[in-house]
Amino acid sequence: MKHVLISKKKSWFRSPIVSIILVACIAWGIFSVIRAYGKDREAVNLRNQEKKELNDLQAKQSELNTEITNLSTDRGIEAEIRNRYRVERPGEHLVIVVDNSDGKPAEEPKLGWFARLRAYLGW
Repeated sequence: MKHVLISKKKSWFRSPIVSIILVACIAWGIFSVIRAYGKDREAVNLRNQEKKELNDLQAKQSELNTEITNLSTDRGIEAEIRNRYRVERPGEHLVIVVDNSDGKPAEEPKLGWFARLRAYLGW
């Protein structure tokens, strides 16, 4: 009986060159996914910033529209002139009211004994 040695033919798929190419393709794909994720996060952040800026601009636009409608009347124009330039009509007196923001009544300054004596004597 003759022994015939049958050798299996080596598959091209199992060659080291193909393995290296496959590993390189997988690594390239993983890095591409990571880069795409980073760009997506950046785009989401930019979109959120732009939405905030748009909301701010819309609020400012509504405020300016209110000011425009107010300035379209004579009374509004007069009020704006009085606020900016602190003018008064003849016969009027300008009164500036200072709001006490903390809600407590203003305390009178404590006087020393000499100042109290002068106040008592009317000097």
